[in-house]
Amino acid sequence: MSFPSLSEKFADETSYPPGAFLEALLASGWTPGTVPESVLFTYARFELYLATRPDLYTPNHMLGTGPGRFYLVNDSDGRVGINCLGIGAPAAVAQMELQAELGARRFISIGTAGGFQTDLVPGDTVVATSAIRDEGTSYHYLDPEAPAVPDRDLNQAYAAALDTAGITFRSGATQTTDAPHRITRREIRHHRDNGVLTVEMEAAALFAAATALGVRCASAVVVDGVADEDASWHLDLPAANAALQRLFAATISFLTELA
Repeated sequence: MSFPSLSEKFADETSYPPGAFLEALLASGWTPGTVPESVLFTYARFELYLATRPDLYTPNHMLGTGPGRFYLVNDSDGRVGINCLGIGAPAAVAQMELQAELGARRFISIGTAGGFQTDLVPGDTVVATSAIRDEGTSYHYLDPEAPAVPDRDLNQAYAAALDTAGITFRSGATQTTDAPHRITRREIRHHRDNGVLTVEMEAAALFAAATALGVRCASAVVVDGVADEDASWHLDLPAANAALQRLFAATISFLTELA
């Protein structure tokens, strides 16, 4: 069976655009509040930190996946938002669809990832230049043969900003999967031999959806574990968390300056 089950579905017009859902919400009395131009997607319970800093971040309980999951950056005059998500491509893309319909034009995704290359260590930062489409969501948006890539201008500007902020990073391909606990040794060796740096769960789908929607998207990840020569994983979550906090701060500064 092909995937999606209807071939070339990506070329068809949707019968259920995000505007239809938003219109129903508006009719029920919902209002979106302030909609930012730029949105940072996070997946590591950043809302627990953001809630403790009302001097820096103000919640918009009407956006995101529920109360306490979406914040506006105070220094940006409402033009930069932070969407705190669980892991996985479908939820992230659904939020991109709704927020793009409301007027958001720029998205950056940051999170953690596994490292394929043995010279990576937990805490290393990788800026994605392309994503292998091993998930399902991207195939509803792009031709199966089309590459999943970030917006070139946004990606270059973001990388330059990270460099200026003193964050050392590598740039390269990532693999996006829906099944992180089904990464096999054969798979690791294959991607390692082809120079792929990391494996995560969102980038390919976000890149594909952004391309289809006409918005800009980029992504960076922090390595939280690395597969050794025998394809066994070695994790250091505290090192990854510390690096992710630094990446978060630098990304917020970058988006605020753009705004």
